[in-house]
Amino acid sequence: MKRWAICLVLLLSAQQGLCADSASPRDHPGARWGHAFIYDAFRGEFLLFGGASGRGSYLGDTWVWDGTAWKEMEVSGPSARGFSAVTFHENRKTIILHGGRGDEGAVHSDTWEWNGTGWVQLEENGPYSADHHQMVYLPAENRILAFGGWNGEGVSGDTWFWSGDWKRSEVASPPKRASFGMAYDRSEDKIKLFGGLWINGQYADLWEWSGSAWRAVGGAYDRSSLDHHTMFYDEKLQKVILFGGKNYRYVMQGNTLAIDGGEFQVLSSEGPPARHSAGMAYDGKRQLGFLYGGKVYEGDQQIPLADLWQWDGASWKQIE
Repeated sequence: MKRWAICLVLLLSAQQGLCADSASPRDHPGARWGHAFIYDAFRGEFLLFGGASGRGSYLGDTWVWDGTAWKEMEVSGPSARGFSAVTFHENRKTIILHGGRGDEGAVHSDTWEWNGTGWVQLEENGPYSADHHQMVYLPAENRILAFGGWNGEGVSGDTWFWSGDWKRSEVASPPKRASFGMAYDRSEDKIKLFGGLWINGQYADLWEWSGSAWRAVGGAYDRSSLDHHTMFYDEKLQKVILFGGKNYRYVMQGNTLAIDGGEFQVLSSEGPPARHSAGMAYDGKRQLGFLYGGKVYEGDQQIPLADLWQWDGASWKQIE
């Protein structure tokens, strides 16, 4: 039986397994997709927030994982939501979270900061409303760059900067889109942006931000189109790594790719089962990547996952 079919059986029967909670809700986050999952480089631990456990069923819980055990944080913070944008701010030594989709499809414009023990709201009603967008911290500029997303009325193609508040840039940007992947490539000092969705289609283009402008790398459809994939920078390989997502036929992808300049290389076709909307982050201290959860389909059923995988630069190993 395929693993996603096993997931469905376990979820429906509420038994222990890959997609059901492997422990009580007090010591394991359980199955979800579209959650924020990021490494806190100052405290040496991972933060997980929110996501969806079913169609339109959003979560608002906060978890910390220290590499061994999960701990649910008894704190108040952002309302229940998924598909927020999140990044670690190296200068502030905190995690910044923006926007996301909440109950009844509400698109948020608020900005929050995680300081290791609690959430602080930095902005309640900002000018930038978005979900399914991405943002990264630019160390040389000490500011955050965000792009795109769904704003509640349509797909956005704007570039935004945050240095305490949000300001929209007038710079020429990639075509409007949501559900794309984006990561900061430290070896090249560039942001890499790939794929995504717009109202009438799916992208296969690669873009780079080099400090003052966006640049298209290759033609719009030189590669296979993809959306809802995840990306991080692998410090050991000194390359941006991409995993999962789905293609234009709604087929889940399970390959691990490296983006080297403008070229894509398949590093592994084994590891986490194919999925999209997973959480993926990199631990620079241990030089290991981690992937948690995501979503698969069984007919019209959306099945959340709760497995945890470790990437060592060459292969994946399941650890939960």
